[in-house]
Amino acid sequence: MFANSVSVILLGIVISVPALLLLIWAFKHRQFDDLNESSMVIFDEEELRYARPWEKPEQVQERLAHYGSPLPNALPEWRKWL
Repeated sequence: MFANSVSVILLGIVISVPALLLLIWAFKHRQFDDLNESSMVIFDEEELRYARPWEKPEQVQERLAHYGSPLPNALPEWRKWL
């Protein structure tokens, strides 16, 4: 039983130490400084112009200033195939 415990502990160390080192590297290289900009990377420029009914008026004005006039919403993916 003791041998199994040692192998589990060693496996845990082997898995967690590289993850911890990568996290430290990311903080040192300032990967987490601008999370808002990083979160927008996945969107195309066109997608940022779609109308969003849940936004507050201030958010709408800010988006209009950055990306221009809104586009009509496209059909959802599942409706394209109907």
